[in-house]
Amino acid sequence: MKIVLAAPAGWATDAFCGLLRKLAPAGEIQVLPDAKLLLLPGAAPNLILLNVDSTTRTAAEMVAAVVGAHPSSRIVAMGGATDGAIVDALLAAGALAYLPHSFSETVVLGMLRLIVEGESQDAGLESLADETSLDTDEGPPEPGLDAGLTKRQTDVLALACQGKPNLAIANHLGISEGVVKIHMTAIFKALKVRNRAEAVLQATRLQSVTFRQIRQAEGGKLDLDWLMGHMTHERLAKDTTLFRAGDPGNELYFLQRGKIALQEIDTEIGDGTMFGEIGIFSPSHRRTCSAVCKTDVDVFKLTADQVKRLYLLNPQFALYIVHLIAKRLMDDRTRPI
Repeated sequence: MKIVLAAPAGWATDAFCGLLRKLAPAGEIQVLPDAKLLLLPGAAPNLILLNVDSTTRTAAEMVAAVVGAHPSSRIVAMGGATDGAIVDALLAAGALAYLPHSFSETVVLGMLRLIVEGESQDAGLESLADETSLDTDEGPPEPGLDAGLTKRQTDVLALACQGKPNLAIANHLGISEGVVKIHMTAIFKALKVRNRAEAVLQATRLQSVTFRQIRQAEGGKLDLDWLMGHMTHERLAKDTTLFRAGDPGNELYFLQRGKIALQEIDTEIGDGTMFGEIGIFSPSHRRTCSAVCKTDVDVFKLTADQVKRLYLLNPQFALYIVHLIAKRLMDDRTRPI
């Protein structure tokens, strides 16, 4: 691999060359003190790192010129700017990524590895707050924060423990899949593990991950991605009776779309509500009220046996169900007669 770093001579450039050695121990690394030298005829390097702060042209113009001179090279811009508009212009000019000088060594190496492997980090500053938080935690430290993980890394690891792939973690946190990979690389390093399976196993011993999952369950937030694989879907028409008071409590429901009336307690529930748990866990295993569709609805359901099995297998799901039952009982106590 041939890497060209276009940056002014100095200790910072020398230090960055040392970092590049970690990326490509056997590669050829060439330093050009002036980015204009990249425009001269020559063999195309595999990777070009361009310090846009030192160019006499506008940053985007220089990137576009280098892209034109080396269309087959992977080009990464570097600089001190953190303005989203500047980054967007650099990416539009053809840069695969932008690395602010404030990024840590871990982040830089992670991003460059993704780029070298063919996965461009095309989000620019999309996740700058997340990236810079790899080495710093904003706000007060969390109870039980351990293993040197930051808050964002703990978020990523907690979701990985739920069996989520990188893309699902990215969608959940509102960041790019490439950023999740960078965080996972940092997690492996912090936990001294070799792969995802070992990281998840190690996470069972980390209080920070456990506390995160507990807070989600106590806050009424249940991640349904893993649960949907166990549930069956049913579409019901308006005025359909789902169950009546006194019926066996054989199923737990999640209302994805529509409205359902719980008649005996004069309550209406809407999108995103889980219901039917009382009939499963009460001593009589009977429904305490009737459920009638006020609109056309889409529901997902689990059998009572499935619920009990998942209750034992997934502590977060179990805690969520306990809090849901407690909330419903408290609502019943405070509901006017």
